[in-house]
Amino acid sequence: MVSASTYMLVFRILHVLGAIAWGGAIFLLVFFLQPTAKAIGPAAGPFMRELLGNRRLGNVILWIAGVTIVAGGFLYWHYVDVAGGLGSFLETAFGLWLAIGAISALVAFSIGLFITRPTLARATTVGAQIAAAGDAPPPELVQELQRLQARGRTLAIMNFTFVAIAAFAMATARYW
Repeated sequence: MVSASTYMLVFRILHVLGAIAWGGAIFLLVFFLQPTAKAIGPAAGPFMRELLGNRRLGNVILWIAGVTIVAGGFLYWHYVDVAGGLGSFLETAFGLWLAIGAISALVAFSIGLFITRPTLARATTVGAQIAAAGDAPPPELVQELQRLQARGRTLAIMNFTFVAIAAFAMATARYW
């Protein structure tokens, strides 16, 4: 019994702390960092290159999300096992809301990994090319960077939305 309790405690702590860090990082990015960088304009370039390129914020958020999802997967598996199977678990409101949260988290993670990450990598590369060009960067690079930044903002909002749905579903699952 103690081993099962320790198992649940460890994975619940990893899951909850990871979710707080994941959601908080995306919240900060969507509501503060991106709007500030947009308002400042080209002067924000060195800061954003440092944050996204050298500090690898996108990769750190994905790593945190991965830990959160893996820990949540162990918790989910435990609940499915206790319920006697996936079908029985999903017949409960608790199981259904946890499934909605899990699917939403997986969608958010997939957006981050397969769409946002390559977009950020390209934006960082283009930003460095613009910085290296000095006072007269090629207009096509400037336009590409603006397009990538707009796409990055849209993706961050989508990601935040799915993380918020996951947080809502999991936080309220016991009360439905």
